[in-house]
Amino acid sequence: MYKINAVSKLLDMPTVTIRSWETRYHAITPKRTESGHRVYTEENVNDLKWLKKQVQDHKMSVSQAVQLLKIHKGEIEKEQLIDNTINHSFEAQINELFDATLHFDSERCNQLFDLYFSQFHYKTVFYSIVVPLMYKVGDAWEKGELSVIKEHMISNIVLQRAINFFTIFHSSPVLPKVIAICPEGEHHQLGLILFTLFLKEQHYPVYYIGADTPLDGLDELIKEKDIEIVAISISSDEHELKAQKYIDILYKQNPKLKFIIGGLGIKESKKQEPRWDVSPFDKDWLNIMSQINDYKN
Repeated sequence: MYKINAVSKLLDMPTVTIRSWETRYHAITPKRTESGHRVYTEENVNDLKWLKKQVQDHKMSVSQAVQLLKIHKGEIEKEQLIDNTINHSFEAQINELFDATLHFDSERCNQLFDLYFSQFHYKTVFYSIVVPLMYKVGDAWEKGELSVIKEHMISNIVLQRAINFFTIFHSSPVLPKVIAICPEGEHHQLGLILFTLFLKEQHYPVYYIGADTPLDGLDELIKEKDIEIVAISISSDEHELKAQKYIDILYKQNPKLKFIIGGLGIKESKKQEPRWDVSPFDKDWLNIMSQINDYKN
């Protein structure tokens, strides 16, 4: 057991911060002595250490970090958090972010994301706010109402937010390693980001390369990192032939590889081993990954 001053010194955290995280955010529940003084268990200290790392290293809000901690510890269910927002309209949040994008105000965009991630589960933010926002941004760009520079700004902010979450989930050494790419010329990576978040949440080791990945040198990287699954995202059917070219060349070089292709460019889910196509409307990703893992080349 530790007294609060010992915890403060051990974690280099002010006692007022520890008390705030305890009382305001319900991050930990210390025990009490007979005289009423707080005493902290080893678990309390480890939880505070983990929370501090998320806040300082990954730039998460305290409430967001506490929410993730409680999910990891099984104190609340992800589905419960998401269900609480099913009937919630996010039009106001989408419009606020869109307006900040129109005004090329990256600081405002980040402030809004800080707020939304503190209010809602991260999957709710990505699926109910980010996805419709990026559709709205894309439509405005196509109509000439928003410049490509502004589209790049919000896309990069979304990517950085996602990368923060990629680092939170630990990777299982028993699951197959995945590399996540968009083929050369494909710059839309939102679908790949969402699928990578799903994989990371399931504790798959994922090497996220992202948009516009060249074929040159990819086979060496796959061999070096012992990759077993290649996840490819395409936003339109015009990239289908290029994606198939990647598959043909990489599979010839490594016949043990498996491929999963998703994004708006895939119209229907189907499997033609070693390739699995996943339409944007197919959300049974757990079953698909189970099929891929069970398949033996």
